[in-house]
Amino acid sequence: MVNKSISIVILLVFFSTISVASANTDKLDNIAACSGIVLGNGAVDFFLGDEASFDSAANIAYTAYLSEVFTGGYEQSDLEIADTILGGNTDKVIVAYNTDAFSNELYEEIVSCYRLISTQLIERGESIYQNNDKWADLKEKSIATIKRMLKAG
Repeated sequence: MVNKSISIVILLVFFSTISVASANTDKLDNIAACSGIVLGNGAVDFFLGDEASFDSAANIAYTAYLSEVFTGGYEQSDLEIADTILGGNTDKVIVAYNTDAFSNELYEEIVSCYRLISTQLIERGESIYQNNDKWADLKEKSIATIKRMLKAG
């Protein structure tokens, strides 16, 4: 009887930990997804010759993303998945542009993502301000890498 009670308590703790982790990773995943959408939209601007708009989009996308990455206490595996989500959504917008499949639904998703990113920037404003110097090099390298990829063939 005692062993059953202990087993039940352990299971309850385990499942409650999973649901908390899931809720935490949901926010990370959503910020990553929208950061990718915003970055992809900026890439379209880049293709159209507007590098300054790309720089602005990339800056806010990475700032919002890094504000969650560095303050969320996530495990490496969660961050790897989030990076994949970010890259996949960047590609999604670029592919839509390149295949003339840029739809009203995608436009609405882009607008929605700018709203989510804006909210993240406001919520994490103090952390962003305090850590901007720490993140600047990482953001610059990431943006330079994306530009290099966009310029390639």
